[in-house]
Amino acid sequence: MGSAKLWNTRFAQLFCIEATLQFGLYLTRPLIAGYAVSLGASLTLAGFLAGLFAAAALAARPASGIVADRLGKKDLLSVSCGLFAVSALGCALFRSIPLMALFLTLQGFAFAFKSTVVVSLASLVVPEERVGSGVGWLGVAYTIACALGPAFGSLVGDMAGYAGAFATSGALLSAVFVMAVLFKTPPAAEVRASSGGRLRGKPSDWLYGPALPLSAVAGLLMVAQGVTSSFVLVVGEMRGIEGAPLYFLLYSLATATARPLAGRISDARGVHAVAVPMMMLAAFGMLAAAFVDSFAGIAAAGVCMGAGQGSAYCALQAESVRGVSKDRVGRAANTFYLGPDLCMGLGPVLGGFVLQAAGAAALFLFNATAVLTGLGLLVVCGRRRADSAS
Repeated sequence: MGSAKLWNTRFAQLFCIEATLQFGLYLTRPLIAGYAVSLGASLTLAGFLAGLFAAAALAARPASGIVADRLGKKDLLSVSCGLFAVSALGCALFRSIPLMALFLTLQGFAFAFKSTVVVSLASLVVPEERVGSGVGWLGVAYTIACALGPAFGSLVGDMAGYAGAFATSGALLSAVFVMAVLFKTPPAAEVRASSGGRLRGKPSDWLYGPALPLSAVAGLLMVAQGVTSSFVLVVGEMRGIEGAPLYFLLYSLATATARPLAGRISDARGVHAVAVPMMMLAAFGMLAAAFVDSFAGIAAAGVCMGAGQGSAYCALQAESVRGVSKDRVGRAANTFYLGPDLCMGLGPVLGGFVLQAAGAAALFLFNATAVLTGLGLLVVCGRRRADSAS
């Protein structure tokens, strides 16, 4: 497959599936906290619900990687997309915090399998030497959704309420389900493990050790991204910043510009050449939002987080599956997501507490601390790896 081009038919189909699915999810993702508050939830409970999606995905991670390796990836992709549609429609039909929690949990379970399968398929349908670029372009799909989804969701929400926004999301996710059913996987994507498809094995079979440090660094990055996405609109209201929703557009434009380049650089020069400077840029954006109490601070946060977090994350993700054998690539992708899922679940809960107790500036300082901690971990792990190789 080394002579194949990046934009072959299967990769183009996979990109369309990912772009539409992420758009359908991001149409409602920034509305969850506001929806919960409108139903009577506190900011802390709203943060818990905003993070429940990621917490549920984390709970499903131990099974998702090995299942993706041992069972059909096409079937897992289709079932996951179907569950997304059902859960979004459920949130539209039932205005209840307990039921909302149930459907968000269902979405989280579906996301655990979908994300593992999509990254696994990407590593199989593009040339091995172009994995970083392929993952980077899938990141652009996420970027498009992050740019357009919240604004479209807010428009639909203003016109038809929260239920209307979730119903629209459900319709889009139903279309994704149809695309997933029609997607044709390559023969290499259906590799089975030697156990003949059974899910038994040692605990170590459920994880891929080399991806764990990358997972931890990516998780700390996602604290800042998840907290900011969940509360930037609330912070805008608290500070009286009318342009706060433009954070998502600026974030997405910066990510769309930076990610393809970051993928090429990581392919050529390695993960550290991208992740280290870009994580520093992301931390700067959070510091700007903390100390600049105006739209300028929100704008700086959007641009710096988009270019910084978006580029670093895709470089870390590509590294987690680079050179991994086909029968273990699902576990590698799955292991990488453990950190982001855990931190996306805990981040909004802690962020809601910090915002309620200490205000908006403390919230963004909390985010900057998380990014810089991840940077320190990446540097330490890189030095240890270099020492062991020498």
